Formats: sequence, C-alpha cells, structure tokens
Amino acid sequence: MSRDIIILSDGLPGQPGQPDMALPLSPEDLAAVHPLWAGDAAALGPFAEAAPLGSFGTVRRALGCCGPGVASSSVAICGSCGSSMDVARRLVVEGALGVWGSVLAPEQYSGRGQLRRAWLSRPGNLHATLVCPPETGLWNDLRPLVLGYLFAEALSDLGQSVQVKWPNDLLSSGRKVAGMLVEERADCVLAGIGLNLCWAPSSEELRDGHSIGAGKFCPSDGMVGPARIWLALVNRMETSYKNLLEAFSPSEFLTIFRSRMAWQGRRVLVQEGASVRYEAVVKGISGEGGLVLDRAGLEIVLLAGDVTPV
Repeated sequence: MSRDIIILSDGLPGQPGQPDMALPLSPEDLAAVHPLWAGDAAALGPFAEAAPLGSFGTVRRALGCCGPGVASSSVAICGSCGSSMDVARRLVVEGALGVWGSVLAPEQYSGRGQLRRAWLSRPGNLHATLVCPPETGLWNDLRPLVLGYLFAEALSDLGQSVQVKWPNDLLSSGRKVAGMLVEERADCVLAGIGLNLCWAPSSEELRDGHSIGAGKFCPSDGMVGPARIWLALVNRMETSYKNLLEAFSPSEFLTIFRSRMAWQGRRVLVQEGASVRYEAVVKGISGEGGLVLDRAGLEIVLLAGDVTPV
C-alpha cells in the first residue's frame, strides 16, 4: 500500500493570542533531530515543495514514497509540538486529514498517556496519532482492545514479540515499550501512540508506585527510524483493521485478543481512581471488553483503572 509523507514546512499556527501548535520544520531540521530521523530523511527524500495543505501553507512531499500526492490519508510530519494528538485533531477539523491519515512529531513537550498521565517524549522515539474510522455498537466499545491487539501483531512482525497490557499498553519481555491513548470527539476518533525506539525512562523517571519497567523496542533492522516504522505500522493497521472487522464477530475477536493478553492467571495490584487499591488475579476479558478479575473468590469486571503485577 502506498502512502504519501509530507512535512508541514510552515508549522501550525495557534489560535489568536495562543502559541504555535507546531513549529516550522524543514528536511534539514528533521535530519538534525536525531540520527534515526537523519536515516529516515535520507531514505524517504528528497522532499519537494507541494501544494498547500488546506490553510496551513507550504508542505514538502517525500519523493521517495510512491503515493499519488498529498491526500487525507497522508502521514504528516510536524515540528516540535505539545502533542501530536492536538495537531491531528486540528488538521481533521480543518478538513486536511481524514481516516487513516496520521501525524508524526519528532519532538513533543506535553505528550499524554492513560489516565491523563504525562508521556515522556524524547527525540528518536516514535510519537504519532492515527485518525481512526468511526464505529458503532460493541465494536466502538472494543476499539482500544482492537487497536492494541493490531499494533502488537504489527510490531511483533517487525521485531521482538509484543503483548497487550489491558487495555492497550504494549509490553515486550515484561517491559513497557509503547503506550496508546484513544480519544473520541464529536468530529473524530484519534489513537495516539508512543513507541520507545532509542530511549526509555528509568524507574526514577516513572510515576511513584509504578512497578512496570520501561524498555525499548528493537526492530529487526535496528537503523530504521520512526518515520519508516510508522509507515509500515499504519499500512499494516489499515489492512488488518478492515479484515478483522469483516471476518470476525466481536466475541470471536475477544477470543483472539486473549492470545496477546499479558498476565493471564497472575496476581496484580488494581487501582481504581486515586484511593481504591486491591489485589486480584487476572482471569480474562468480558464480552464488553472489561478485565475479568478474581478478587478473593469474587469475580469482578474492571471497566476503567490500572493493573500492575504484584
């Protein structure tokens, strides 16, 4: 599948009186961010000036891609920004980005994860947001599990085996290598993903009480950078997502999901909100996508919260 890659050369202005949402970016700036980005810029370039993207000014298109031109499903690379999710939503609202389009940010300074936690972002890691197709009914409820499962499958084909920590964090060898956040708004559904490629936070940099160590994802080709990895992931995601929803019912998908689920049968510490904490054993997934737990012989279903191994 071909997909166009563009650079938002002029950045993304903020609302009147507000700072820019994304800074301007040139191919030379991109190559200077990190050696992994330098490799991507060389492999995908040269970049040539293309038609403006909506009202956002000049863009540069990667001639190393075989897409037909700037399209709503393009991969848009922006300069330093608060969050790639905010940039993606702005592009969607302005009609410049559509379903299966995405934003890549080499640097972001206000990345966010599950439960509104800060996501530590460093140059060389992957920080991206994908515009997802709308769904209804149970498929809409299961979206975080579907995306987590498909990303785990796609990453496993690129490097080491990856499991899903309910609902959609990604682990490899028991360490968190990626996190995902799904936000549903009236105008779009966005999935933000951060993948540790060159750097992972130390235990001291993680939040208090966090017992899952962070790790790095190592693709088979260790010199492939964020842009080329993301291009492979998003192409795989679009095809696999459509095939999965056409071939399986929600209940059949949940059976498949269990094959990638971490910590089945293990005792975990459950945290619901700021004050409710207890231990339980992971039993499986409910028909609505909740985490089924055994709490001292009582079966409960966790619909929102966090779990970590004891």
